[in-house]
Amino acid sequence: MATRIYLTRHGQTEWNLQKRMQGHKNSDLTSLGKEQAKALGLRMKDVELNAIYTSSLPRAMQTAELIRGKNEIPVIPDDNLREIYLGCWEGMLFDEVEKKYPAQFDNFWNHPEKYVPVDGESFNDLRIRVGKALLNIAKQNSGKDVLVVAHGIVIKALYTYFRNQPIAEIAHSPYTHSACLCEIVFNPPVWDVMKWNDTDHYKYIEETK
Repeated sequence: MATRIYLTRHGQTEWNLQKRMQGHKNSDLTSLGKEQAKALGLRMKDVELNAIYTSSLPRAMQTAELIRGKNEIPVIPDDNLREIYLGCWEGMLFDEVEKKYPAQFDNFWNHPEKYVPVDGESFNDLRIRVGKALLNIAKQNSGKDVLVVAHGIVIKALYTYFRNQPIAEIAHSPYTHSACLCEIVFNPPVWDVMKWNDTDHYKYIEETK
């Protein structure tokens, strides 16, 4: 039986605004980030979710809770949904990383197949990790609808995973907006992408204030 997976990124964070590398380190949601998550919750209020699976990082877990609201849906944290691990880059400003590691910074954003982390995680390892996580979630919820809350680079990697594309294509996959909505149907063994990076629910943000 097919599984319908709704996939989203956490809401905007303070470090997103500061252009600071996050990875496994956390940064609090901004006021707008909280409103983005609540707006997605309003959009999905009539969807009968079996569960919400979320990265175990606090920014994702808070986003999941805000989307859930008062609904009695289990929220299940999963370490395998965490953002790409960036090692010593975490907490550094983009400009600082680019100045200290120019070649690797360029590869990280533009040539992921060539990116060799200083002490972090490769894109290949990331995609294997999150691909297995999504496959397990889909199998455990056969015939049901679930929501997955993850991170920007994770979702870009999954875009290529669903399409069986090479690692290099991660650089060309769509930018992942905060609290965007993606919709994927898994009908074994095929992943069908129905919706990607949709932010139509931003129109509800005024209602969440």
